[in-house]
Amino acid sequence: MEFKNKYGRVVLERDHSIIIGHFHGNINANLVYQFSNSIFEHIKPFAGRPWAYISNSYTACAATPEAEEQFTHLAKQMMQSNCIASAYILGSSLVVNQMQRIMNNAGLMIDIKSRLFTDLYQAKEHINEQLKLLTC
Repeated sequence: MEFKNKYGRVVLERDHSIIIGHFHGNINANLVYQFSNSIFEHIKPFAGRPWAYISNSYTACAATPEAEEQFTHLAKQMMQSNCIASAYILGSSLVVNQMQRIMNNAGLMIDIKSRLFTDLYQAKEHINEQLKLLTC
């Protein structure tokens, strides 16, 4: 599933019990809104079972303040919907700092730097290990 505008693009995919968001360019509130709605459609088949999330945002530039606020709300909703692990591929210190602020504002005690990976393969390996550990 893909959402885009003049400045940015988001592609959403599901790999078993992992939801992956691929972010490119500048992310505004409308893209986050569409992405949020799509995530919850994608997790319906999980029927409450644990799932995980990977943000593949190496080519993302930044989120607008409105988008950042929506991401904060989304992070809370994801945890309430049984998202038990997350990993991030972020290409700039601006995006890393923005994501850390989102986690802090969502009340999640997550050190984003401990969940950073250089590529999707490493992120998936980590997430699959976490899913095995946390669902046993």
